[in-house]
Amino acid sequence: MRLDARAALQCHEFLHKKNARNCFDLTDVVLDSPMMLELKRQGDIHESRAIENLLTKNLDVLIINKDQGEIEKELTTAEALINSTAQIILGAWISSVCEDKIAELTGRETASDPNRVSRPDLLVRVGEGDDGKPRWAPVDIKSHDPIEENKSSKIYLAKWDSLLPASGVEIVSRLDLDDATQLAHYNEHLRNLGLASDEGYIGVIGRDIETIVWAKLSETALGLGGKDGNAGTDYLIKFNAAKQVVASALARQKDPSLPPAAYSALEGDAKFGCGACQFQFICDRELKNHDGGAGHVTLLAGVTKNVQSKYFPDITSIRDLAAVAGLPKTAEKFQAQAQAKVLNKAILLNPDKDFLIPEFDIEIDIDLENSLSAFQDSGLTEIEGKDRVYLYGFGIHDRTSNKDWHSATFDSFSDYSNTEEGEYQLLLKMWNFLKDQVTKAESAGKSIGIFHYSSHEKTWWRNFARNHEGKTGVPTLDEVESFIGDYFEDLWGYAKLVALGTSGYGIKKLAPKAGFNWKVDDPGGALSLLKYKDAVDPSKSPAEQQESIDWLYSYNLDDVRATFAVRDYLRNLTF
Repeated sequence: MRLDARAALQCHEFLHKKNARNCFDLTDVVLDSPMMLELKRQGDIHESRAIENLLTKNLDVLIINKDQGEIEKELTTAEALINSTAQIILGAWISSVCEDKIAELTGRETASDPNRVSRPDLLVRVGEGDDGKPRWAPVDIKSHDPIEENKSSKIYLAKWDSLLPASGVEIVSRLDLDDATQLAHYNEHLRNLGLASDEGYIGVIGRDIETIVWAKLSETALGLGGKDGNAGTDYLIKFNAAKQVVASALARQKDPSLPPAAYSALEGDAKFGCGACQFQFICDRELKNHDGGAGHVTLLAGVTKNVQSKYFPDITSIRDLAAVAGLPKTAEKFQAQAQAKVLNKAILLNPDKDFLIPEFDIEIDIDLENSLSAFQDSGLTEIEGKDRVYLYGFGIHDRTSNKDWHSATFDSFSDYSNTEEGEYQLLLKMWNFLKDQVTKAESAGKSIGIFHYSSHEKTWWRNFARNHEGKTGVPTLDEVESFIGDYFEDLWGYAKLVALGTSGYGIKKLAPKAGFNWKVDDPGGALSLLKYKDAVDPSKSPAEQQESIDWLYSYNLDDVRATFAVRDYLRNLTF
C-alpha cells in the first residue's frame, strides 16, 4: 500500500483505525464539519492566490490538468519530469503509472517506490544530473509563515525572478518541521526515482507569496545543535514507523484476533491531531474508558505523548500514574494532575506558596470575539478577510452589595459592519466604558479589578493603540500598558497554579468543574466564526442574520459568566 505525504505526521491510531476498520465500532465517525470545510476552503483560496501570482512571473510553467483522471495525470507528470523544458510543474502526481512511464521514457529500468504516492503542489527544476535528465525539488504552498527561529539550521530566501535556491539569501532559521516532513516525503520519492537534487532541496511558498523559502533537508536540524539529527533522517524514521503500523493494521483487518497495531492517545495540539480527525469521538470514548474507566494519562493537562514516553513510558492509566512511586521531580506536576483526577480534589502544585486570587470591591470580567480567531487557532494566518473585533462582552459585580457573582450585570458592545471604522467605534466604546468604571469606583472609594482569561484581551488593546493610532480617543501604547498593568488580572495564570485533573486549562475545560454550562449548543470559537460569517453575509435574510447575532450575544456573555464561575470556584478551593 502506498502512503501519502501526511503518513509520517499522522497519529498511529488514525492509521490503525483507517486500515483495520473491521476491528472498531465506527458509527461515530465524523464527516467533514462545516468548520473543517471552511478551513479547507480558506486553504484553497490562499493556494489559488499563490498560483495566480506565480503565473504572472513569466516563468515556463507546465500545468497538469486537475480534471484529468489519475492515470492521465500520472502519464503527463512522467512526460514533464523527463522531457519537458519547463521550470515548474504544477499539480504533479507520482505513483506506479508514473514510475512505469518514466522507465519507458528513459529506456532504462527505473527504481520504483512501492511505498509512496506523491502529489506536491509544485516541482521546480533545480538542475540536471550526469544522465542529462532534469533534477527537481518539491515546493508546497502553505497559508502560514513557514519559518521558525533556530540557530542550528539554514534557509534560503528566493524571489521569483531568481527562484532557484542557489540564488536565495541565506539566513539562520529553520523551515517549519511539519512542512519539512511532508516535503521530505516528496524528495525521498524523487530520490528513489533518480530525479531529486543531490542537495535535498525542499521549499515552501508561505503567506508571503512573493518568496520561496528553500531549505536543505540535511541543514534542517532537530534538537540543540542538531543533536537529534535532521529533517530528512527524522522523516525516514517516522515514515518507516507509519509503514509498519499500516502493515500491522492491514493484517488485523484480515484477522481481528491479531494484537492492535497502535493505541489511542490524545494529540490535541498536533497539526493533524484529534480535533481534525474523523475518529475523534471514537478515540475519546476509548481514552475515557481506558483501564476500566480510570482514563488514559494523555487526558490530563500537560501530559502529551512525548511527556508520557519521556517520564513514564510504561504507564497509560491515570489511576496507575497517581499511585506510582519514584517519578523524577520534573514529572511530579503530571502525577499531581492524576491524583487530582483520582481523588476528585484540587492539589496546589507549589504547596510552599499561598494561592490567593486578588479581590476587589468592584470586579469586571471581559471577553471579546474577533472574526478570524478560529482560523488562527488552526494555524491559518493568510486567510480571506480582515480580522476584526466585532463583539465585546462584560459583567460588573459590586461585591460590596452582594458577594454572589450571579448578582452581576452583563451586557456587550457589538458592531457587525465588518469595517475598520466599526471596530474602532466598538473598541473606543469599550475603552471609555472601562475607564469610566475605574473612575466611578475610585471616586466612591472602592477598589476595582478587571478579570480576563489568557493574554488575548491585552493583545487586542495593544492592537487598538497600534492599528487606530491618531484617531480621536485612541490611547497611546504607553497608556494601554499603564492601564492594563494597573487593573487587569489574568485568571488563566492563577488557574495553572492548581492541578485539577482536567484535560487542559482553557475556560471551556474548567467551567464544567465550576458547574457552569453554556446555553448555546456546541459553544466554541469554531462555530462562533461561522455564525459571524452568517451575521455579516448580505446574501442571508435579516432573520438569518439576527439568529446568528442572537447566538453570538448569548455565547459571548456566557464566556464572561464562565470566568466569574471559575474564579468563584478557585477562590473556594481547599488544599
